[in-house]
Amino acid sequence: MKRILTYLLLLCISLTGYAQQNIEEQVYLHLNATDLIVGEALYFSSYTTSQVTGQLSGLSSLLYVELLDEEGNPVHQTKIAQKQGRGAGKIFLSTDLVTGRYQLVAYTRWMRNFNSYYSQSVTIVNPYKTYQNGVYEEEVIYDVNFEVEGGFWPQGKEANVLLHIKDQYGRAQQPKARILAKGGEKVVDVEWDAYGFAEVTLDATSVVDYQLAIETESAFRFIDLPKPCNSCTGLSVERDPLTGDYQVQVTSTSDLSNQLGYLEIWDQTGKIQGMPTTLNTNTLLVSADLPAGKLTVKLLVGGAVQNTRVFWNGKREAISQVVLPQMSKKEKVTRVLDYPVGSTLSVSVKKVYGYDQPESSAAYRIVPMKYRGLSLSSDALSGDLLDRMMWLSRSVDIESDSIQMVKYLPEYRSGVVQGVVTSSSKLVDKNVNVALSFQSSDMEIDATSVSDSGVFFLKYNPDFANEKGVVRVLNDPTGDYQATIYQEYNEAYAPLSVMPLVFDTIRIEQVAQRSIANQIENAYYVVDTVPSATRPYPVVDEMISYVLADYTRFPSMRDTFIELVYQVGVSKNENKFAFNMRIVDLPFSDKLDVETMVLLDGASSTAEDVLKLSPYLVERIDVMNKRFFIGDVMFDGIISIVTYEHDGGDTEPVGESLSLSEVQPESEIVTTALPTEKAPMFNDMLYWNPLIYTDSSNATVEFFTSNVTGIFEIQIEGVDKAGNAISETSRFEVK
Repeated sequence: MKRILTYLLLLCISLTGYAQQNIEEQVYLHLNATDLIVGEALYFSSYTTSQVTGQLSGLSSLLYVELLDEEGNPVHQTKIAQKQGRGAGKIFLSTDLVTGRYQLVAYTRWMRNFNSYYSQSVTIVNPYKTYQNGVYEEEVIYDVNFEVEGGFWPQGKEANVLLHIKDQYGRAQQPKARILAKGGEKVVDVEWDAYGFAEVTLDATSVVDYQLAIETESAFRFIDLPKPCNSCTGLSVERDPLTGDYQVQVTSTSDLSNQLGYLEIWDQTGKIQGMPTTLNTNTLLVSADLPAGKLTVKLLVGGAVQNTRVFWNGKREAISQVVLPQMSKKEKVTRVLDYPVGSTLSVSVKKVYGYDQPESSAAYRIVPMKYRGLSLSSDALSGDLLDRMMWLSRSVDIESDSIQMVKYLPEYRSGVVQGVVTSSSKLVDKNVNVALSFQSSDMEIDATSVSDSGVFFLKYNPDFANEKGVVRVLNDPTGDYQATIYQEYNEAYAPLSVMPLVFDTIRIEQVAQRSIANQIENAYYVVDTVPSATRPYPVVDEMISYVLADYTRFPSMRDTFIELVYQVGVSKNENKFAFNMRIVDLPFSDKLDVETMVLLDGASSTAEDVLKLSPYLVERIDVMNKRFFIGDVMFDGIISIVTYEHDGGDTEPVGESLSLSEVQPESEIVTTALPTEKAPMFNDMLYWNPLIYTDSSNATVEFFTSNVTGIFEIQIEGVDKAGNAISETSRFEVK
């Protein structure tokens, strides 16, 4: 018991350490398409990486994926197994779905501690249901964000303020706007760039109250801008356009001018430079001495961080794009993937219809979440634009505020069921025990004691969990305790702010052609039956089995126990329902009140349910009449009833019901091969391989074109061993 409690304590300390070191995970999903019709499958390949290093994370073995409608309600929920941060799955789009914009989200259990998840917009069209074109709102609703460079603006100094404006659909706007001083005097006109950003310099030597005035169709909208502070420091980073080097300027109010500070430069691996500074000085950073990419400057005073400025160093390489020659129908295509050894990739080949919005892994890594709706092309992501995005995303820091406690443990090697036990009449402490079990042919069980606050963590093998699970408080015959189970998936999402979906005649014709081709393909599709995970029925040492077919059938389970199972005492009184396990090898002085584990087809049950069960439904009775432990929980033996159908007969498992979604079967490779029979070959997805590992300097992808003509795109996504994102697209035409 002490060893187990010590392990749990060390685990909690370790997990708190993860949080304090900002070992956060992030997820990227490579999708086969983002514009689909019902009857098709949405395939995805997952990359779960460390936000710090970019390398694949082995912390979470399960990934949760949800498809949400425009109101933020889940229409499909699933989960996949991951190995070292990699997994794959699919969602079949049924005809129950309506035409509209959807959101695909994905996250690990550990990411829920940081309210973090991956998100990608997906369009789904149902040509079998009537759809009315969406209507744009005539009035533009502006969403404005602004940030003082470095976070604070010292009184009596100048400060740079970055503004960003977009509409209710997430599109960048460029309205007429100006900065006003107190009293309405114009200071400067605001010049927005094509992506809705604008930078202004404000002076606090004389004016301290500024407003942003935006001209709308009917009136002006006034927004108060930040005010200078009376005792603080400022931090700015300015890039020299000629040399590419950086001037880091530190300013402060007069009361702090004689103090000393310390500048630190951080990249994704940690601190790379550090130097002392006064609080009113400039420091030169040579670009060539700094790693390329996202960097953070921190100003520390008295050992505490006062200001931060996230910026982008260097130029960003564009995503590689290759143009391939023309192809004919049913022609073989071979593509060599020349990437570093140890890389892991996913490859999709699909026809381009012009409405997809694929998101590369490289772009996903560097563009903050709130700017991914700006329809940024690969070429648009210049160093200056990225720098502005980083500036306005100051809170996304390499060393964000540590958290002292985590609510959700990571699912490192198994699934986790978590909850809390409460009681209105009794004390809840570590002497209260709970058990998890599932009704099936497999004995998937676990038990644990709760914490002093009633919280419990139960583990399970995802391959053998199902919707017939229960969590039961042990040794609680009067029902004084209540177990509340935390939800498996996120509980709420905000409605989507998306542009209305409008169809023109060209797109309607495309949808009609795709729908016909999809119906033909599905008519020839052969479903491969994937067997469920199985394992031999667990053999417990010294368990005795009574196969009832080997004995005379008695009219009741009560008679069966009395006549056959001598290890268990059962009253002849038809109104008494109790099992008295005759435990062996216990000293006479042992008077502990220990519960006997009673299972019916693997799930927790009661003596009453078992004794009322028809013996003609039962295949066998397994009994072990020795004391044993599951974790730190002690049981006086096991009574396990196994029916022929493994469905519990006409009874339900006892405890708080728990419905866990099943883990998807192992991912599949989809490819077009020349058929031996005259199949139609109207598929517009020619190839999908979600899990490719380069154990040599290159790998080869081979597939055939189909009878579908047009432009096709090969999209390659991945990550190398060092954590660098891989993104490449190429196109070819089939005539």
